Amino acid sequence: MEPIDAFKHILLQEKENEDKLYLYLEGDEWCAYERSAYYLATLKNSVKVVKEILQDGYDVILTKARFGMDELSLPLAPFTSLESVADDKLAFRLDHAIAGFGSWKQEVISQAPAC
Repeated sequence: MEPIDAFKHILLQEKENEDKLYLYLEGDEWCAYERSAYYLATLKNSVKVVKEILQDGYDVILTKARFGMDELSLPLAPFTSLESVADDKLAFRLDHAIAGFGSWKQEVISQAPAC
């Protein structure tokens, strides 16, 4: 999948995501984007939060949370259950919605370093 197609897929998946945390293996790190990044940062203290800037005629800024591949342990966090597994993707279900994504994203965009 081309990088821009992968990000389109992620954006569509995250658009109305209220109860899942999607992780993607990128090199030697597990990464989550947008709402999943927020959920991950809320549930796991050891993540690094950055902003990823895509440029295709205009700026698109995604929030991204990441942590080392060797830091993954199950359960990922309390109140999560593993829902699906692939070689480079994991999906967890949250047992409750976590509110506050919009204000968190604005803070990340204004303060976090770009990757």
